[in-house]
Amino acid sequence: MLTSLPLSLLLLASAAPPQMAESCACHAVNARYNVVAQPKTGYDYVPIVEDDSLGFYVAYSAKQNDANSDFVSTSCMYVLPLVNDEVLIFGGGFGDTWYVPGGAFFDADYDVAMIKEAIVGCMERDPARTRIRFLAPHGHPDHITVAFLRALERAGFALAEIAYHEGDRTWIEQLPWLPHHPQLFRVLPSAACGAELRAYSSPLGRLWVTPRPGHTPGSIDLVLDVRGDPANRWLILGSAAGGCPPPSGVQMTLAAHGTVMIGGPRRAAVTQFNGSGVNRPCLTSVTPPRVGSTWVVQLDVAAHPDAAQIFVFGTDCHYEPGLATPYGEMLVNPLGRYPLNVMRPVFALDKELIGMDIPKIPGLMGRVLYVQGAILGGRAELCNALRIVLGF
Repeated sequence: MLTSLPLSLLLLASAAPPQMAESCACHAVNARYNVVAQPKTGYDYVPIVEDDSLGFYVAYSAKQNDANSDFVSTSCMYVLPLVNDEVLIFGGGFGDTWYVPGGAFFDADYDVAMIKEAIVGCMERDPARTRIRFLAPHGHPDHITVAFLRALERAGFALAEIAYHEGDRTWIEQLPWLPHHPQLFRVLPSAACGAELRAYSSPLGRLWVTPRPGHTPGSIDLVLDVRGDPANRWLILGSAAGGCPPPSGVQMTLAAHGTVMIGGPRRAAVTQFNGSGVNRPCLTSVTPPRVGSTWVVQLDVAAHPDAAQIFVFGTDCHYEPGLATPYGEMLVNPLGRYPLNVMRPVFALDKELIGMDIPKIPGLMGRVLYVQGAILGGRAELCNALRIVLGF
């Protein structure tokens, strides 16, 4: 069951050197596992290939209701890797509209903190070297604000460009920009439907911008040709559907608002996580780790006739490399979120079965956790770890 971290884990780690916080800095959930179309906070990883090895991120900027008491919808802020230490951000959230009824539920610094976590913790980019190219989906203040761009700078990022379509330049250029911002403006020209207004080089494939007037005169869409293939395109809408048809070859369309939901398997998965391999592989999964079920693992204690207790512990963060202790490598970082811990006496002398209840919470779908086993009593031992994905 989800509980607080037992003191025993801290005792096991006491002989280990401290670990840098960056090892615990990515908390993205795989958007493939989003199953409920409801307002969502936080940020997601958006895979674009079947094995989920390639993708980008989306952070959700929350809109509050008119009573300013709860959030009712989101504006999507897409974060895509570019080449040469650059990152593209498509959409800036509600920013400084928090004081307007129905405006931002969180401020721009909150939104940028999620984006920084994705860039630094998940994409493993150095903020001191990363340059941000910002692209406005259109000119409404739920997609571009000065507060958002200033928050990026406060977070340690350098802005390389602030791009927008000339159809919305009157709205955008009257915002309270700082003196150094106008020199970063890149105004995209008007063009016919399907025209390429701007292109970016990305490890994901070819990124390019096309007009979609209708929601506003300057609404634009972002198109990703996955691995350069025009027959396998992802379309990120910059607004509601407008007067232009989508480009050919679009396999997936993502909206400017709401929760990103994509197709594909949402199965629970388990893989062995061994660190440097010095730990004995004594922890195995018996059943799939499904949300709303009891996940069963097996711990081999046959080599420990004096074992008194067994301990299975996990969070969403791991050590790589593992932390050396007198008992083996610690592979799970206790500073992570979503602790999953069970500690109980030894009942058998060879194979111990341990059940852990996974709550039936939709937000846990797609959560990646790292779970490790430990045998206590006589001589303690740390086993291997398991990398699990919570699914159906």
